[in-house]
Amino acid sequence: MEENKKINVTGIVVGMLLLIIVGLCVFVTVMINKDRNETIANNNNGNAATSNVQTNTNEVNANTNVTSKFTMTEEEFPKVDGATAMLPMVGEITKKVLGYTDAEAQKYLDENTQGKSAKVYASLINKTKDLIFVSEPSDDILQQAKDAGVEFDNTGIGYDGFVFLLNKENPVQSLTLDQIRAIYKGEITNWKEVGGDDAPIYPYTREANSGSENLMEKMVMKGEKTVSKSPDMEIASMSGLIDAVANGDNSKYSIGYSIYLYAKEQYVKDNAKFLKINGVEPSDATITDKTYPLTKVVYAVTRKDVPKDSNVRRLIDWLLTDEGQEVVYAGGYVKIK
Repeated sequence: MEENKKINVTGIVVGMLLLIIVGLCVFVTVMINKDRNETIANNNNGNAATSNVQTNTNEVNANTNVTSKFTMTEEEFPKVDGATAMLPMVGEITKKVLGYTDAEAQKYLDENTQGKSAKVYASLINKTKDLIFVSEPSDDILQQAKDAGVEFDNTGIGYDGFVFLLNKENPVQSLTLDQIRAIYKGEITNWKEVGGDDAPIYPYTREANSGSENLMEKMVMKGEKTVSKSPDMEIASMSGLIDAVANGDNSKYSIGYSIYLYAKEQYVKDNAKFLKINGVEPSDATITDKTYPLTKVVYAVTRKDVPKDSNVRRLIDWLLTDEGQEVVYAGGYVKIK
């Protein structure tokens, strides 16, 4: 009987041990499967994240394509012209939009542009050109356009300055607009009247309908007429006027006017200096903040009948983008935005 009891107890113990062992095996198996499933899930999440990154990258690439560099073919590029001071900017536009080299840009300017404001406006009126870069038109040019049934569409793309030049030997440094107006009206005729030497004033002018003459009439004279001038005091070109002030027969006591960019960068004469207006010297800074009294707008001008979806309109719109404004700046002008 006691042996039987011992056998039964032993069997129970062995059975319990087997159950414990089986239970442990089951537990280990469950835990292993759980870890495996979590690893698979994590891998799947990682793949999903990678897929999302790829999608986002594609979206960025798509956006990049939308804002990619603005270009045109030579066939697409509008028929363009510009006033003398603005031709370097036209060259910069061809380099950026057409991918021209410096030599190719100069060749384009030589073959396609005239440089005289009156002729440039005439080319837009007679429709040999579709886009020009100029200062605002004179009243005579507006009348010519009206007679031809043409309306201009002007878009400001940059800033420049209308400047007065004196010879460096002239001690006068600054004049007011009223004093300049009085000089050109013949009311002030001697430099001593404005703080200079006792010497006559020789005021040079430009020919009618030139860009700088139009600016003189509208920004300074404001409808008042200059005194009658002898033929040798009216200069046919901007370079000729600067030469007259710098090295002409009466250069020491002469005064003349031009465009800031042209006199500062394109046709520089050591013997000529900028005159301060109301005490403010023309400079990039004073034109940018418009403290210089004769700051002016540079225009891209087309005809109102040019279609809204044309390459002309596309080019004008582009000139107002950040990329386009950099090209305007590279051309020597102050950005308008």
